[in-house]
Amino acid sequence: MDWYAVAQEAEERGAWDVAIAAVQPHAECFSRDHVRHNAHLWYLDLLARAGRRAELESLAPHDSCARRRLTRLAKRQAS
Repeated sequence: MDWYAVAQEAEERGAWDVAIAAVQPHAECFSRDHVRHNAHLWYLDLLARAGRRAELESLAPHDSCARRRLTRLAKRQAS
């Protein structure tokens, strides 16, 4: 199985650690390669869904996508 299929299957089962580990090596913020950029957005979403706020916060100072994901997470938790 390729990394995408592994991550997708793990996400469906709620196996966040497995999904994150599968996606992370392929994630690149603002990559010219759309697959890598989409993997980055997916990676951030997985971190949020896994409750790994500290990891998102550590990325936020240099990653605008992580900052936006943290903002959405905060709004969702506030409501």
